[in-house]
Amino acid sequence: MFKHLKAVFLLIALLSVVGYFANCTTSVEPSPMPGILTITLQSNPQDTLIVIIRDTLIVGPEDYFGAVIFQGRVFSDKNYAFLFNEKDNPRQEDKTYNIIERIDHEYTKYKIFESYVPPGSYDRIQFGIKGDLVKLSYFDIPVKMPEGESPTQTLEADFNVEENKRTEITVQISPFESVARYKDSYLFRPVLEITDVTYSN
Repeated sequence: MFKHLKAVFLLIALLSVVGYFANCTTSVEPSPMPGILTITLQSNPQDTLIVIIRDTLIVGPEDYFGAVIFQGRVFSDKNYAFLFNEKDNPRQEDKTYNIIERIDHEYTKYKIFESYVPPGSYDRIQFGIKGDLVKLSYFDIPVKMPEGESPTQTLEADFNVEENKRTEITVQISPFESVARYKDSYLFRPVLEITDVTYSN
């Protein structure tokens, strides 16, 4: 009699476990496929000159304005995803770009982030940016963030990312509007705006 009850108990327990896993299998929905988010950076085509002391300098082909870009994130309310430099290389690296490089009289557009991110609605992007060095004509000008200010910039924008599709956001920087002389230093406060959001397959 005891052996019979034990066998019945084991059978009931086994059926309970099988039922549990069956319910888990049928209730789990497949995860959505990610989309691709690309962030590009390009300088304002109207911002091509700066006054240094008494000289008005216009951007030339050999001039340089280094900007270091790092630590990108994209937000949906309080949730966020990290942004990487390349979608197939999930690493966050600091990279320096010459934001006044011009080809055929147009500022170069740089792809600063490209990442797989979950599909959904987003409301802002965030990344760090620091000025490095400005070389114009015979001037070499170190630029730095004002003391106590964070290099992290947040840009508000409502956009979507869809499964297996690409969203591209163009960020525009005004390089010389971002620089102001203070005593014997040149301070860098980046003037940024989102100028375009495009969707493609």
